[in-house]
Order: sequence, then structure tokens, then C-alpha cells
Amino acid sequence: MDKLVSVIIPTFNRAAVIIDTLESIRKQTYPNFECLVVDDGSTDDSTKVITAFCEKDNRFQLFSRPSNRMKGPNACRNYGFENAKGDFIYFFDSDDFLKPTALESYVDAFQQTTDGVLAHVERVNKKSGELQDVNRIESDNLIEDYFTNKVCYFVCGILWKKSFLDQQTELFDETIGNHDEWDFNLRMIYANPIMIRLPQVLVTYFQYDDSFKKEIQKGNDVELNSAFQARFKHLALLEKMDSQNKAKFTNHIANYYKKTVRNKLFAKQDNWFSYYQKASRLYLKSNAYLSFLKLSGAIVFFKCTKKGYSLFD
Repeated sequence: MDKLVSVIIPTFNRAAVIIDTLESIRKQTYPNFECLVVDDGSTDDSTKVITAFCEKDNRFQLFSRPSNRMKGPNACRNYGFENAKGDFIYFFDSDDFLKPTALESYVDAFQQTTDGVLAHVERVNKKSGELQDVNRIESDNLIEDYFTNKVCYFVCGILWKKSFLDQQTELFDETIGNHDEWDFNLRMIYANPIMIRLPQVLVTYFQYDDSFKKEIQKGNDVELNSAFQARFKHLALLEKMDSQNKAKFTNHIANYYKKTVRNKLFAKQDNWFSYYQKASRLYLKSNAYLSFLKLSGAIVFFKCTKKGYSLFD
């Protein structure tokens, strides 16, 4: 199959690492691709480094996020999509690594009615090189398992047919920071795409000690608000689709608040109580009275002993 693949990469201040990412794409055994790198206003040497790379291979192009678009990777991804010419769309990050046969494996798996091909992604600690895990992509109850984090998709784990994405009313929500990929993938799942799942790992997702995604664990309130914004957005969507399971999804969000309470208590952050209030309201709303009592008891125990991390699980 010789159809064109559009690889779309948002980037911001990645001058030190993006060349390895671009090289992993350049070395693909499937040569018929275009790579659209969309810069989000970098203040380091990213544009200089990327421009030099593009000059050596015209399959690579550098774009800048328009000034009238909201800052962030989602606006960059959407802008890249608007400029993509490929039959297939592949969203990638500027610090990850694509296995040499990845695009070939994705494209070869496509059949006439396929909307997307999904493969495994390995998470590797960038500093130590240690394999942390490989995501689970199989499920018999996909919406519930994805919402509750039993299944994990990465945007870099899926090659989409462009015509399928063209039919969607929204791609990446530019108002969401943290959980943006979770939001995108779940909305694509709602559209009931015909997917093919591959058994192999095709992408290496590097985990950094100062990763943006770890801000949730650190109790960053801006990122937490974004994550909860995404969760409540989908709670409202799911209520229209499956109102019978609303309590189950509400309880999951309450558990997310519970983990936030735990992280903030152990990080000695003073605003843990507001998250406890929100968790409590949701537990009571979903009739999870025992969960409410366990959370309250865990807090009392911690306050008295400064121990009890596992009680919040």
C-alpha cells in the first residue's frame, strides 16, 4: 500500500531531544509519509534545529501555531491536521521514539473498512532506560474500562484513517491541558470506530522525572483542574449515552479526588480539604457510603500518626 501517512508532532522547547524523534520517523521502512512539526512558540533553539532537519528531507515541514490559536499541544495538533494531506493520520509527541517498522506495520494492517489500527506502547524511563510497563489495549467493556483507567490508549499508539477523523465534530479540545489525550481517545471510542489491534509494541514513550504528566501526582492544582474538567465533561456525555451507569462513573471520579487528597496530605499541601469535600459529595451522591467513611477514617489516621498511605487505595 502506497497511501500517504501524515505524522503530526506538536513541540515546545524540545531542541535537546526532538532530533532523535525525527530520526526515528525518517528511518521508517514505510517511506511515503509527510511529517508536520507544529511549534508552540518555543524559546530555545527548537525552530533552528527543526528547520535544519527539514532542509535535509523535504518530507518534514515546520509550522508555527497561529497567534490567534490557544497555546498548547492540542491547538498544534488541530492545526497540523488542518494542513495534513495524508490518507492516514498519526499523532506523535516530540520526545518519543517510533520503531523502524511501525508505520509499515500500521498501514499493512488496514483493511477497506478499518477506521484505525492500534498497537502497544512501551513506557521507558528516559534516564535509566528501565521498562516501566506496556499499555493494555484489549477490553470487552471498552468505554467503562477506558474511563476507569483499566485500559490505556496513547495518541501515538493509533494510526487513524483521515476520513474517519474528518467526520468528527471535534478533535483535540483546546481548553484541556492535562488529560487531553484521554479526552480525545474516549470521544473517538464513542464514535464506535472499526479498529484492528496489533499484538506488538511499535512505540517507545519516554517518561521523564519532571514529566508534565507527573504534575497530577505532585498536586499541581492547574493540572488537576484540567483533569477533573475532562472527567466531568465525559460524565455528562456518558449520562446521555448510558444513564444507568452514572453512579459507577461518578464513583470513579470520587476515587480520583481521594487519590488527590492522599497526594496533597503526604506532600503537606494545605488545600487538601477542598478535594476531600468534593470526594465526599460524590461518594454520597453515588450512594458509596462505605467509601466515604473509609476516606474520612484514612484522613483521621494520617493526621494522628503521619502514616497510612495504603489506606487511601
